[in-house]
Amino acid sequence: MAQPLSRRWIQLVVGCTLLCFFGLIYAWSLFIEPLEAEFGWLRSQTSTIFTISVATVSLGMIVAGALEARFGHRIITFAAAAMIVFGFIASAFCYSLIEIFIYYGVFVGLGVGIGFNVAVAVPLKWFPDKQGVASGALLMGYGAGAMVLSPLVTSLLGVLNWRLTFIVLAVLFGVLVVAGALILRSPEPETIAPLLEKAREADIVSSVNYKPGQIVKMPIFWIAFVWLTIVTSGGLAIISQAVPAALEVLGAKGATASGLALATLAMGCVSLCNGLGRLLNGFIWDKIGYRVSLIWVSLAFAVGMLCCAFAVSVGSYPLLLVGFVLLGLMFGGIMSCTSTIAGTFFGTEHFGINYAILCSQMIPAAFIGPSLIAITQTGSGSYYMAFWAFFAIAVASFALSFAVKRSKVGGEVDAAAPAQPLSLAGEATA
Repeated sequence: MAQPLSRRWIQLVVGCTLLCFFGLIYAWSLFIEPLEAEFGWLRSQTSTIFTISVATVSLGMIVAGALEARFGHRIITFAAAAMIVFGFIASAFCYSLIEIFIYYGVFVGLGVGIGFNVAVAVPLKWFPDKQGVASGALLMGYGAGAMVLSPLVTSLLGVLNWRLTFIVLAVLFGVLVVAGALILRSPEPETIAPLLEKAREADIVSSVNYKPGQIVKMPIFWIAFVWLTIVTSGGLAIISQAVPAALEVLGAKGATASGLALATLAMGCVSLCNGLGRLLNGFIWDKIGYRVSLIWVSLAFAVGMLCCAFAVSVGSYPLLLVGFVLLGLMFGGIMSCTSTIAGTFFGTEHFGINYAILCSQMIPAAFIGPSLIAITQTGSGSYYMAFWAFFAIAVASFALSFAVKRSKVGGEVDAAAPAQPLSLAGEATA
C-alpha cells in the first residue's frame, strides 16, 4: 500500500531542521578570536581548521552516498551523530593545533558530511516533481544554520568559554541527529512513481540515469566541477573570514562590544542570504532554467567582491554589508546548483552518490578560498587585496558559466535496476 504523499512535507521539515544544525559548521569564524587569544595561533592556522572541516564534510558525503544503499540511512546517521559528539567533546580538551585539526576538522567534519547527505537525499526522494524548490528549501536550512544559531553560540561563548561551548554543542547535536534518524524514511516506489513520470515528461529530471562511473567520464561533469570549484572558493573565503574582515572595516570600533556585535551581524547576513540564495536559485532553476541560474551566481560573486574591496578602502560598513549579502546569495545559489545539476543533468536513480561526487568540489575549493584570503591578509595586513584577487576569479567564473551545458546525447541506462527517485542504487529504506 502506498504511503500518503502528505508525509513528504514532514520529511522536508525534518531535513531542514537537521541541515540547519549541520550548517553551524560555517560559523567557525566565531571561534577564531577565542582560539587565537588562548594559543597565539596565526590567522592562517585557524583558517586551516575550517579548511579541513569543509574538506571532510565533502568526504563524509561521499562515504554516506556509497554506504547508504548497503546499510540504510538510519545506521549511517547514527554513526554521524557519534562522530559529531566525539569530535566536539574531544575538541573541548584540545591543547594543540594538530589535536583540533583531527577532532574538529576531521571527526566533526566527517559526521556533518555524512548527516548532510542523508538529510538532503532522503527528503528529496519525495519531490521528483519539485526538485529545484525542494532542494533549495532543504539547502536553505543548511545555509541559514550559522545565522539562526550564531546568537546562541555567541551567548555561550560569553557566558561559558569555547571549551564548554563545544560540549554543549555536542549534546545538542547528539540528541537532534539521533531523533532525525528515527523520523526520516524513504518513500515506497509506488508512492512517487506518478510524480517521477511527470517530472521526466516535463524534462525536470534527466530521463537517463547515469552511474557514478559514467558521469566522471563526461566532459560536462568536469566543466561543471571546475565552475563549482571556482565560485565555491569565493564563498568559503568570505565565510571563513567574515567576522575578522568586518572588524577591519569597523576600525577602532571593532575593539568594542558593539563593534563585535556588528561584525557578528555581518556574518549573520552572509549566513541568512546563503539560505535565501538556495531557495531563490531553486525557483530560478525551475521557472527560468539552469543557464540563468549559473550566470547570476557568477555576477553576484563579482559584484559582491567589488563591494567588499571598496568597503575596506573607504571603511564603509554598509557597503560591506551589501557585498556580504551578494556573496551570501551567491554561495547559496552554488549549493542549489550542485544539487539540481546532479538530478537534472545525470538522472535520479543514483542521485545520492552522484551528488556527493559533484560536491567533492568543496575539497579543492576549501583549500583555495580560505587559504588564499588568509595568506593575502597575513602578508598585507588587510583584506583589501584579497577581495580584488577574488574579483578576478569571479570574472573567470562568469566566462566559464557559459560552457556548462546539458548533454543532449543519451548514455547507458541501468535498465535492470528499478527506477527510484533521488535515491541510491539500493531499495528504499524504511
